[in-house]
Amino acid sequence: MTDSSTIRTSSPLRGRRRAGDAEAAPRATWVWPLLVVVVTAVYTAVPFVITGWFYQRGDTAVQFAPTWWHFGEMVRGGQWPLWLDPQSWAGGNYVAEALFGTYNPLNVLVWVAVSLGPDLAVSTYLVKATVMVLLALGTYLLAREYDAAPAPAAAVAIALPFSGFTLFWDAASWPSGLMAFAYAPWVWVTFRRALRGVGSPFWAFLAGVLAVLNGNPYGTLAVITVGAALVIEGIVLRAWGGVVRLALVGLAVAAFLPLVYLPLLETSDLAVRSAGALFENSGKLRPTAGDLLAASSPLHTPPIRAITGPMLVPATFLAWFVLPLLPWLRYGALRRRARELVGLGVITVLYLALTLGPSKLWLFRWPLRVIEYFYLGVLVVFAVLLSQGLARSSMRPRMVGTGLILVALGWLTWSQDPSELRRAVMGTAAVAALTVVALAAHLVVRRTALVSLVAVGGVGAVLALQVGVFGENASSRVWHVPSDVSALQDTFADREGRVMQFADLKPLQNKGQIAKLEQQWDTYLPGSMYHPAGVEAVNNYTGMGFLPFTRNFCMEYDGLTQACGYRNLWKVGGSGQPALADLMKLDTIVVQPTLAKGVTPGEGWTEQPSDGRAIVLRHDGEQPYAGSELSWVSDGVEVADPRTLGDTHETLGVVAADEGGQLVFSMLAWPGWSADLDGKPLSVTRSDIGLLTVTLPAGASGTVDLTYRPPGFAVGLLGAGLGTVLGLGLALVGWRSWRRRRPDERPWTAADRGPLEPRDDVTTVSDEAPAQP
Repeated sequence: MTDSSTIRTSSPLRGRRRAGDAEAAPRATWVWPLLVVVVTAVYTAVPFVITGWFYQRGDTAVQFAPTWWHFGEMVRGGQWPLWLDPQSWAGGNYVAEALFGTYNPLNVLVWVAVSLGPDLAVSTYLVKATVMVLLALGTYLLAREYDAAPAPAAAVAIALPFSGFTLFWDAASWPSGLMAFAYAPWVWVTFRRALRGVGSPFWAFLAGVLAVLNGNPYGTLAVITVGAALVIEGIVLRAWGGVVRLALVGLAVAAFLPLVYLPLLETSDLAVRSAGALFENSGKLRPTAGDLLAASSPLHTPPIRAITGPMLVPATFLAWFVLPLLPWLRYGALRRRARELVGLGVITVLYLALTLGPSKLWLFRWPLRVIEYFYLGVLVVFAVLLSQGLARSSMRPRMVGTGLILVALGWLTWSQDPSELRRAVMGTAAVAALTVVALAAHLVVRRTALVSLVAVGGVGAVLALQVGVFGENASSRVWHVPSDVSALQDTFADREGRVMQFADLKPLQNKGQIAKLEQQWDTYLPGSMYHPAGVEAVNNYTGMGFLPFTRNFCMEYDGLTQACGYRNLWKVGGSGQPALADLMKLDTIVVQPTLAKGVTPGEGWTEQPSDGRAIVLRHDGEQPYAGSELSWVSDGVEVADPRTLGDTHETLGVVAADEGGQLVFSMLAWPGWSADLDGKPLSVTRSDIGLLTVTLPAGASGTVDLTYRPPGFAVGLLGAGLGTVLGLGLALVGWRSWRRRRPDERPWTAADRGPLEPRDDVTTVSDEAPAQP
């Protein structure tokens, strides 16, 4: 390897090919990635067809699907970026929540598409299927970047989206995590190409920025980890030009971090998750090294504590073919390519360490969430090794080794749950049968492409087996909320004005009474489901919470409440103030009868006739200060023309305030709100439950403007601007470098080692040799 990031070479060094390879190579450049796209798309439909609820578990059902729909409506109404929705209360600080990726333009396409769909379940499935296809395609390109042959690269690419955690948790419940993971291979491949000097470093900048703007900290962690590991690789290879390029790309991407994460950090004191130690180990969603030993057993459920109890799905499953084929791989390739695989090794080992780490590391909790990043590295290594062809020497010990691995897989699966002997036998038999077919393809046909196709077909067979056995992820919360948007809006058309719901449905969830739970959805809705129902509701799903508010109303993250919340609704807000129900300018209150026992509503509220399943109260008369969020002013303060000019702007005139006073608004005082009186700043505070309060000085008179900007917005905008300029500069430099490059000059690549000498004891791989850059 040279000290430069590019070298000169003659065409013979690119490798020897057989006569037919000249025709096969161009075909391979599009056939295999097309296969990855089509097969992955088809396989995503398997869980959706077998169980229509598969992709609607946990947060997807009550947070992401309805919020994406709401975002799409807001964007189509002319709003973007989406910072804050005061009418969504504790669940409305989207810029501080970060994980929705409010600045990511690709997410805007998702929101609009979901809002245009008539059925939330179908729309969210299509979104997830698209992301899984992009994950697979990115993995294919990453494996090819490390000179894996097309067929093995396609096999591991198709397998990864259907590994245990990615399928049963990210795809089924946590789409933000799925999106963050889908960016990882694209970031990795573009960063490494920037290191090698292939193409423009602008693409690395773009991939990194999109991953950061997606707002999920695990995606940002991947950008940092991949970038740092590849810098180490460049130093080892003495590719100083590439190291400088990659460092500049990293600086440009890092410049966007304040824009995305400063609002989260500035708001964290109010968040539910601000409590507790920075580092702790509760054991929740934390795998152990032993759990990874059964990574090729499709029906093995690891002994991990999950969300609702013990893990009930194969969360640590990787791919059926990885462990059984280990005895047949040619590991000498790793030794020969050790220096150029340094980055791959560092990334894989680091993510293994994080996977086995404590339950909480600052922003990162539940280490099972990073197992898929570890598996990404493992599968790339596997593709590189499989591309060398499976060995044919020492047949007996290799077969014995595979047999022992299969026995171990069966034993570990059965040992975890001895009562499920049939399941253990079925899963082990499936892997054994597929392994026999794969080895037959290797020993008889001697084509790695056929072995890879067996692996691809086996992924589909194992997927159907897993979904058939486990169905939905029973370790994640079940909701089964209605998904027909039009029907939802018809059902809840009588919920007028601003609605607050008090209902506790967790007992039905915890006891697994799914049928009874589904019967509640024509009366109550969980999470943010009131958005697609067309109702302005206080109750919304919140990943961060607003402690003073949620504690006062005994409100869970999913918008469900306890009896104490309804009692506290009728407390007086403060000295001379009305009850909280009036201070919040509620129009309709829906309460579960069991939560209303012993509580008398305040004056000005009338109970509506109902079927007895819920008590519905309506506010009598009009709300004060109509057309604005202003809900109360101190005695002696006279205001005029209060108006809401937008989600982040309130205005009113102060006619008189001889002794000063306070203005209380029916929205939460998130950090970022500021007020001024004719340009002079006013004090903005919050009440005991978090309502925004503006203090007027004595003798105040003029126009009060109340506006919101995300905390640190100026710094974030400056950073994003500087990062964009640097990114465009990298694009210009890359373009000029491409224009100046001589025809016989190319970036360094694995082909610099020269062609591997053909051997008689391995499967022939020349008909699928990777096309060189």
